[in-house]
Amino acid sequence: MDQRPAVVLLNLGGPDSLLAVRPFLYNLFSDPDIFRLPLAWLTQRPFAWLVSRRRAPEAAKGYAAIGGKSPLLANTEAQARALQEALAVGTAGARVAAAGGNRPAAKGSEPLADVYVCMRYWHPMAGEVVAELKRRGYRRVVLLPLYPQYSVTTTGSACNAFLRACRRQQYQPEIDIIREWYDEPLYQQAIVAALRRELAAFPDPRPERVELLLSAHGLPRRLADAGDPYREQIEATTAAVRARLGWPNVTLCYQSRVGPLEWLKPYTEDVIRAKGRAGAKQMLVYPIAFVSDHVETLYELGIVYAALAQESGIAHYRVVPALNDDPQLIEALRTRVQRVLGV
Repeated sequence: MDQRPAVVLLNLGGPDSLLAVRPFLYNLFSDPDIFRLPLAWLTQRPFAWLVSRRRAPEAAKGYAAIGGKSPLLANTEAQARALQEALAVGTAGARVAAAGGNRPAAKGSEPLADVYVCMRYWHPMAGEVVAELKRRGYRRVVLLPLYPQYSVTTTGSACNAFLRACRRQQYQPEIDIIREWYDEPLYQQAIVAALRRELAAFPDPRPERVELLLSAHGLPRRLADAGDPYREQIEATTAAVRARLGWPNVTLCYQSRVGPLEWLKPYTEDVIRAKGRAGAKQMLVYPIAFVSDHVETLYELGIVYAALAQESGIAHYRVVPALNDDPQLIEALRTRVQRVLGV
């Protein structure tokens, strides 16, 4: 019986092959926290089948361009290993890493908690992870979504799926949920440090000569207007980063819009075009809502929008990598977990 708590990193997930793209999309479009349909018990699955079938060929192009699969699981597992190492206790200076995947730390270590990975739309999914936690006998579980800003479509959906799996399997640990952590100072400092590193790579690295776009994942406007706090938390993150940087040309924008509904504006592609028309020649883009590289940072920002920037007359376009297992990010996560655990 494990007496230590388990920390579960919640993330979106992504297809592990091109053949998995369509079933991954089916899982996504089946999510009632994102796609709220009338008579959902009757309409949700046919809707998901039709949309995933239609969108899979185009989505597969993006995954093919970045290696034939999503790197999100590997990046999240690296974050889990780094966090487990940071949470390890024992002799001074001990460096204890997780053995890999969803296994806890190496035998002989004394970690404060064991870190697991749980994906929303592809493996390992909630049912699999809950079964393992129940088998190992964890009595306390901390859910740590890798979404700094809360939205019902991300953190809310991931937590709901985990809790449903617990009910189905009659697993009743004490559960703590870290709802959001965009205000962690070390997280904000990590963003600023990454931006300053990338700025140095421009031909003219003066901040006033570079347009900085903080590109967040979009959200349907109706959800924001209904009270979802995502927009306010993205704006607060942007304000904190802008204040720490002190750069003059910083624009918040939103990417990854799907469907005909109005989403949060301005759209990233519209900002790129407008900056090009205004004469911008150097542009730096940072994925402000993401902490793990995946198709929307590597393909959408790194390839699709890079081509758009070139067409718009922007000679030098750079995308800052997501933080992934950046030590300052891991330290921010460790700080928040230890605060929840009261140590």
